[in-house]
Amino acid sequence: MRKRLVFRVDDIGYTPAYDMGVFKVLEAGIGSSADVMFDSPDTVEALKKLKDMPWLSVGWHRHLWESPVLPKEEVPSIADEEGRFKWRHRHPELMDEVTYSDAYREFDAQMKLCMDILGRYPDYATARPVKNDLEQAYKDILDKYGIVYGHFTSAPGHRMGAIASRQYEDLHIYSVNIHAGHGYDLKYFDEYDPLSVMVSPVWTEQEEIYFYGWHPGYCDDHIMKESSCNLHRCKEHEACMSDAYRNWLISNEIELISMKDAIYGTNDFQEHLKEINSPLYFGTLQE
Repeated sequence: MRKRLVFRVDDIGYTPAYDMGVFKVLEAGIGSSADVMFDSPDTVEALKKLKDMPWLSVGWHRHLWESPVLPKEEVPSIADEEGRFKWRHRHPELMDEVTYSDAYREFDAQMKLCMDILGRYPDYATARPVKNDLEQAYKDILDKYGIVYGHFTSAPGHRMGAIASRQYEDLHIYSVNIHAGHGYDLKYFDEYDPLSVMVSPVWTEQEEIYFYGWHPGYCDDHIMKESSCNLHRCKEHEACMSDAYRNWLISNEIELISMKDAIYGTNDFQEHLKEINSPLYFGTLQE
């Protein structure tokens, strides 16, 4: 049985401190896909580093929590007086007030930023089944630049409830629910055990491709103020860089692949592991 896994690293570009931890994970050959937030404080520097890592797939991690790429005067229905997104993660209902033209210009600007620095557009994105001008503009930009979406199905119990579009359903790409228990409530931080979820996927004869998205970076003051997932990031970093996780991958002959590999059938990430003589190279695991 072929057991393939996409280790998606989320929130790239968030802050310099966070990205410092993230790139250790990518350089270690654990993270196979890099999901970038194009509106965040460290986005530009992160894209510069990712340009030198072509074996990774790049995803559009659209949170819209920080600041539009465009000046606030150009997207008045999106930006507040400080030039930040009006809603951030606290008032999502304000997204319904965004005009199509403002949303389209902002998403287009984010993709132009990506192309200018990374030299290519993202390989994939996640589109939400919400009908408003913001989401319609987003999907139109994804279509404009040929960015794949609708490519995965949620595994049972996943909060998103995503269903792959007919075009991609035969790929059997399934997301693993990482939000079990108390989630990111700091009151239960001592009980937070990301490693137990990281080693939880069980493959069947259908040969699903599983993926999960983690935040394995460092925490700083900005993240503590802005995100409910804060100190948990350090635990996630420790877990995925641990000998226990690496040994689980090796002993179970898990084939790490990128999301681009999963969608297009390429083998870029494994070829990279072979080139750096990683013990996680699937050819070595089978010997």
